[in-house]
Amino acid sequence: NVSVPDALPPVLMSEPLIVQVLVNLLDNALKYSSEGTPIDVSAYAEGDRVIVEVADRGIGFPAGDERRLFDKFYRVQQPGRVRGTGLGLAIAKGIIEAHHGTISAAHRPGGGSVFGFTLPCGDAR
Repeated sequence: NVSVPDALPPVLMSEPLIVQVLVNLLDNALKYSSEGTPIDVSAYAEGDRVIVEVADRGIGFPAGDERRLFDKFYRVQQPGRVRGTGLGLAIAKGIIEAHHGTISAAHRPGGGSVFGFTLPCGDAR
C-alpha cells in the first residue's frame, strides 16, 4: 500500500542511493513478514523535512534494539527464514546520514515495525 501526496517539497538527493535505501527497507519488511501480509509505504512533509516510512506487520524486533538494528551484521533472528548479511540497514543509515537525514525504527501499534527516514527539503537552485 502506497500513500504519497500529489505534491511534496523538493529534496536534494542522489536518486539511485535513496532508491537503494527504499529497496533495503522493503527487503527487510518482506524478510520479517508473513507471505501476503501488506506493507505500507508513506511519505509526507513535516516542517522543513520529508519523511518516508515503510511499515510492516511482521515479527517486529526486540524491545530496546531500535538503534542496534542499524549496526553492521546485526539481524533479528527468525529461524529458517533469515537470509542476508545484516548490512542492509547499516548501508541505509550511511546513505541517509550522508544526505543530512535521519533514520529510525519503531514498534508498530498492533504488531510489526515501522522504519522511517527523513531528508531535508531543498532544491538544486
